[in-house]
Amino acid sequence: MNLGRFLGALFLLSSTLAADVVVLKDGNRLSGKVIEKGSVVEITTDAGLRAYSKDEVDKIVKNPLEILGDVDKVIAQSKEDYQKALEMPDGPDKNASLRETIARIDVARAAISTTRELFPEDKYADLDQKLMQVMQLKRLLRDRLHSEFATRPTIGPAYTPGVSSVTIEEAFTTLFDPVRRSDAGKRAMARESFRVERASHPEFYEIATAAMLFLSRSDAEWNLQGASLAAIQDYFAQSWLKQPTALTPALHQAAAQWIIERIATLKKSDTKAQTEAISLFGIGHLGQAPVGAETDKRARLLGLELRNGILGTPEGHAVRDLNAWIAGGDYDLAVFSFIKEYRNTDTPIVRFVWSYALLRLVQTKHRNFERPVSALQTISVSDGALREHINALVKSIKAVAICNACQGQVRLRCTNCLGKKETRWDCAKCKGTGKVTDEFGYQLPCYPCRGRGYDKLLRCEKCKDGYYDCKQCDKKQRTPPEMDEICTGTPCVQCDGRGYVFRNVLWACKTCMGLGQKLSPKADPAKTLQ
Repeated sequence: MNLGRFLGALFLLSSTLAADVVVLKDGNRLSGKVIEKGSVVEITTDAGLRAYSKDEVDKIVKNPLEILGDVDKVIAQSKEDYQKALEMPDGPDKNASLRETIARIDVARAAISTTRELFPEDKYADLDQKLMQVMQLKRLLRDRLHSEFATRPTIGPAYTPGVSSVTIEEAFTTLFDPVRRSDAGKRAMARESFRVERASHPEFYEIATAAMLFLSRSDAEWNLQGASLAAIQDYFAQSWLKQPTALTPALHQAAAQWIIERIATLKKSDTKAQTEAISLFGIGHLGQAPVGAETDKRARLLGLELRNGILGTPEGHAVRDLNAWIAGGDYDLAVFSFIKEYRNTDTPIVRFVWSYALLRLVQTKHRNFERPVSALQTISVSDGALREHINALVKSIKAVAICNACQGQVRLRCTNCLGKKETRWDCAKCKGTGKVTDEFGYQLPCYPCRGRGYDKLLRCEKCKDGYYDCKQCDKKQRTPPEMDEICTGTPCVQCDGRGYVFRNVLWACKTCMGLGQKLSPKADPAKTLQ
C-alpha cells in the first residue's frame, strides 16, 4: 500500500473502496462502489452493503471538485493575507487579521479533509498535497500568533506549585553530594524541591529542571563511574551553582561551553563514557543563554536543533507540534503531520501523542475506534507500568467503542425492502392511491387493484420488521462515547502541562509521555502514569 492509500485508509478514516459518493437528502454522505438498480441505489462501503431509494438520494458525486468548492482560491487568498499581516505592526489589529485568516483556512482544511475521506483512491493523492499546504500555512499563522515562545517568556498554564519538604539550598546540597544522592529518600525530596521551587526562580528554572531530571535516577542507574562521575562532580564544584540566583544569560552561556568542552574531553579518552547526565545541565544552561549563533552551535553539539528560534530535540519538536494541533482541536492535522513529517521521529513518546490525537479524531467522528487501538498497540516499550497503562487505555476504548457497521444500534436497515418490511408493486391505474376519479369528479375504489393501491405485495424474505441484526458487533446497543467515558486527564506536574519539561527547550516529558496530561483510563483508573 503506498503512502496516499495508507493515509486515506488508516489515518484520515476513509473508505478503502474505489469510491463515488452518495449524498442523501438528510445530509449524510456514503462513500463506496455505487450501483443504481431501477428505483434503488446500492452502495458497497467498508461497513457493508447499504441501499436507499432514489427518493432518499440528493445526488451522486463522482468528482471531488464538486465537494471541494473554491478551496484553491481560499488558500491563495489566505497566503496573501498572511503576507499582509507580516507587514503590519505588532498589536491587536495584526492578531485579529491572523485569526481571521486562520478561520478562513480552517474552512478549506475541513473541505479537503472531508473530501479525502470520501475519495481515498490513489488518483486523488493531490488532495494530500492540498492538505499539506493548508497545514503548513496554518502552522505559520499559528506560530506567528504565538511567536512569544521565541522570546522566552513563561509558557503554558499556571499551576500552584505546592510546598516542598526541603529548602532549595538543601536540594542543591543533595545534588552535589554523591553520598546523599545514594539515599533514595533524600534524592526524592530534593527532586521535589527543585520541581516546586523552580517557578519562583526564573533565573535558574532550566537548571532546576535539569537537576530534577538528574535526580530521577541514582548514580548507578546513570552508570556514573570513573571519569564520568569525576566530570559531573567537577561541574558541581564550579562557581555557577554555588550562587544560582546570580546566574545571568552570559554565565549560562559560559557554563554550557564548559560542559561541552568537558564532554569532548571525556569522549576523546573513552568513546563509551557516560555523558547523558552532564548533558542535561548543558541543555539547562543553553535554555537560559542568549538566543543567537553561538547558542545554536552549542545546541547542535548537545544533540539539539534550533527551529524557528526554539531549541529542542527532534522528539521534542514533534511533540510540541502534535500537541499544538490537538490543543486547537485539529486532530486530523495532528494525525496527518505524524505521517507526513514525523515518521523519522517515531519514538514511543511521539507515537503515544499521535495515538491520542487519533483517539480524539475517531471519538469526534464516532467511528473507526479500532484504529487508535491498533496505534496504541504498536508502541514498543519495556517499562511495565507504561505497558499496563497502554493496555488499560486499549481496554477503555474497546469497552465503549461503537460498531462501524451499525453505529451502535445493533440493527441494520434491510437492503431488500429498505426498511418497509415488504416489497410492493403499485397499481398502474391508481398510482398506488387505491382510488380513481370518475367522469363526474367522484372518487371511487380502483377496480384493478380493488382499492388496495397495489397489484402485488410480497413480504420481505430477508427480515421480519424491516431490519436485521448486525453481524459485526457484540449486539450491545451503544451511543457514541464522550471522551470522559474513555479516559480523563489531569495536567502533568513534572512539565506543568506543556508536554516538555524544560521551559525554553523542547525536551519531551517522559512522565506523561509528552502529552502534557496524565490520562486516567476509565476501565482501570489505577493504571495512570506515575
